[in-house]
Amino acid sequence: MKKLVTVLGATGIVGSKAIEIIRENPEKFEIFGISGHSNVSSLVSFAIEFSPKYVVISNLVLFSELEKQLNHLNIEILSGDEGLTFLASQKTDILVAAITGFAGFEPIFKAVNSGIDIALANKEALVAGGHLLMPLAKEKGVNIIPIDSEHNAIFQCMMGQNWSEVDNITLTASGGPFLTKKSAEVQNIPPSEALKHPTWNMGAKISIDSATMMNKGLETIEAAWLFDIRKEQISALIHPQSLIHGIVKFKDQSVISHMAPADMKVPISQALAWPERLKIKIKEINFTEVESFDFQEIDTGQFPCYGLAYELIEENPCYSIALNAANEIAVNLYLNYKLQFGDIFTLVAKTIDMVQVTNLTDYQSIIDYDKYARDIAVSLKF
Repeated sequence: MKKLVTVLGATGIVGSKAIEIIRENPEKFEIFGISGHSNVSSLVSFAIEFSPKYVVISNLVLFSELEKQLNHLNIEILSGDEGLTFLASQKTDILVAAITGFAGFEPIFKAVNSGIDIALANKEALVAGGHLLMPLAKEKGVNIIPIDSEHNAIFQCMMGQNWSEVDNITLTASGGPFLTKKSAEVQNIPPSEALKHPTWNMGAKISIDSATMMNKGLETIEAAWLFDIRKEQISALIHPQSLIHGIVKFKDQSVISHMAPADMKVPISQALAWPERLKIKIKEINFTEVESFDFQEIDTGQFPCYGLAYELIEENPCYSIALNAANEIAVNLYLNYKLQFGDIFTLVAKTIDMVQVTNLTDYQSIIDYDKYARDIAVSLKF
């Protein structure tokens, strides 16, 4: 029987990779619904090819254009946050959560609450709401299978293993485009340089997060919630070759690591097919061409965003919400030439210092607190 799949963020890099895998395996998967923010042409193309039941465009301004191009098909077209949460709540076998940023939190919460398994690419949902999402997933019997390459690597390393026997886990990082530069050298560096990731093809936001190493910091917070492990059991190392994506060390000092080409089709296919595997079409690793496997510690003086995020593991969730909210504001300002690269950290750190801690007991309180933190971040002047 085919798996019914909903893809949120279908027009982005992760979402389109998921679509590619589904296209290559028509006997195994059927698309139930797709969403995108503003890429009308891709949504139309996917809708014509796969005939999903629902298509959602979150950008309200473009709804009429999408509707006009798809009115000849028997597809229900929805828009905005309401359309997104409606689609996420509709029962399918698995939902690919590939929306970037905090915008993915509410639909992911709705999907988990509806008992739908999640292929999770959106780290911000757990950074902001892991204290609610993970207990809810357990209550609803939902499997959350990570498709960030590092978390999926840990997930694969732990197949058939027992978490009580784990000493620690290590996520790897490429080091981004500024690995060999000192912090003073990148203070005023333009977005065009920060977007040049050495090994991964990613969207603008995550590329900047990789350059600041905030991405790895967010991933350590995500790992704590996802795998229910303590701060002292989580670390990250720079591995420029981007071939080893995650490492698990056990109490007896045995180590299992996961190695794969630097292609998001590997973790996405694993999550979609789980507990089986798919044969996928990507460039294979040629071990005779691999000259070395290099590892180094992350210098928090060089990459202060990583250190700031890592310190928030196990702290009050208010702080990690503020971290993520302020970072999204800062990265957007930077990409629009309204903030210097070196001030991304400063804006985020100042926002965290200014927020007031409160109780976050439901998903609406998390949404409200995110807005509160964003308002503080926007008010800061540089």
